Amino acid sequence: MNSSASADQLARITLTPHTLAFFLLSVIHCLAQGLTAAFLYSEDASTSAFVSNILHTAEVPRNEVARLFRHGDDLTLKLCTAAPIGDVYKECTTIWDTSMTLNTTGTLVSRFADVGDLVFLDAPAAIARRAFDGSSLTAIPDPKTGKIAAVELDYNNGADSVQVSEQCARMLEYPGRILDNSQREDLALIGSQFWLLGISTFGILYNSIPHIWAVVFARVMQTAWATYTIWRTTDVQFRYRALIVGDNTPCHFDFMPSYFSTRLALQIPELVLNVTALLSTSFLAWHIVKGYGSSTIRRVGPPPRVMRLYKFFLINSMFLQLSLFFTVTAISLWIDQLRNSEIAVLAQHAPVYYALFVFTVVTIVPWIVMGWFAVRREKKLLMAGYLFLNVFYIVGWSAMFNSQVYLWTFIEWPFFGCTTIVSFMVLVGALVFGIICWTGFDQGLAHYLHVEAVLTDSNFDADVFTNDTEKSPKAGSPIIRCPSALADPFPEGVPSVKKDGNWDFADVDRPRIYMVDFEETKSSGSYSLPK
Repeated sequence: MNSSASADQLARITLTPHTLAFFLLSVIHCLAQGLTAAFLYSEDASTSAFVSNILHTAEVPRNEVARLFRHGDDLTLKLCTAAPIGDVYKECTTIWDTSMTLNTTGTLVSRFADVGDLVFLDAPAAIARRAFDGSSLTAIPDPKTGKIAAVELDYNNGADSVQVSEQCARMLEYPGRILDNSQREDLALIGSQFWLLGISTFGILYNSIPHIWAVVFARVMQTAWATYTIWRTTDVQFRYRALIVGDNTPCHFDFMPSYFSTRLALQIPELVLNVTALLSTSFLAWHIVKGYGSSTIRRVGPPPRVMRLYKFFLINSMFLQLSLFFTVTAISLWIDQLRNSEIAVLAQHAPVYYALFVFTVVTIVPWIVMGWFAVRREKKLLMAGYLFLNVFYIVGWSAMFNSQVYLWTFIEWPFFGCTTIVSFMVLVGALVFGIICWTGFDQGLAHYLHVEAVLTDSNFDADVFTNDTEKSPKAGSPIIRCPSALADPFPEGVPSVKKDGNWDFADVDRPRIYMVDFEETKSSGSYSLPK
């Protein structure tokens, strides 16, 4: 049994050169892009751990979030005890403005500790370009108050050292948050590669057109994001250097000497891989879907009205496949922010957010199954439940924008914002096409899908199957007209009718399908007719 199933799966993968190439390229890109994303994660994780150690050693409080305001090349960094949205700016204090000079103290935050005789040591430019090998951190308390006033950083196995003031340590909250979120992005992108491989394999094994097009859609999104991240890395580098490395800044030191060059060195080949995957996948998907579509038409030959409904069904199924990944990814990123970032202490209704998250994760797979079966079997009650959950997801997660911490995360974190927007797009798409499919109930789509499934299971492969009686086959063409249910299909033939062995008793509301064998003078064949 297992041997037979494996042989059948191998036959589906190697059905055509296009299906084989599609599967092999999916595996290759999964490994290559997953490995690139893993290297990016390693770089982000190690750099983030280093910055987090400085923040922890300096005892920087976690009840504040850093917000950067930008006016051209002028940057203003504020620390806020509430999400900096709306009228909460009064709860934000300026820690540094790039228009300031290092000796200007009038506009700086007064609550920062006076380091007294602890003087920041300028680091030579050559040191700023070297990695921190064998680094160690030592907290230096203020002799007057006993609070941590600075952190001494020893690196290059103790050969070099620098003192980080409290003000500088607090300024590191901003790049620290970017690094922390970058790790989440990397993990999501790694997961997306395995998800793409999974739906690519499923699409090939089960001749699923929605899965194939879902892969193409996801490739478009990934390529667009990979293009954007190259620009974003250079822009983050500008902000980091203006705030942390610049000569007039309180830090005047490069804590991430090789981070940006390493990240760009990995992001450029990642973009090349994404472009290659998009082009090859789109080309192969077009030929595969074209082959699957023509095979389906040859088996059943639905009328134009049913074929139009069938296309809507495929589009709705594609949105369902995309919803599973993008919706779960978006809400998981949000919950991870609530649990493992500084905004956790700012959220006022965290139990409600957790409840909505759990409900969505638990119900989204049944929702997808409901949507697929409701349209395929034309189950109106099931369809009503599917549309209700769809509306609930859209309304429930749209209401999250009333939360200031959610809105601030959406604005401040581009990856989360883009993923959230795409998740809403596919949910709305699933709702719209679900309604369109619902309005097409009782017009023959369910019967057509059942006929197509039965003929597929029966390995039926007619040359051509069409219901259009106005179009005549060309001379010498192997086209065989689908016989009408009201007429003698082949007057010269003697039919032998066999009951459909694949009929499911649960489908009592479906018309039976019979296999009709015609004994003809010139040729013989087996055809299925609805009765």
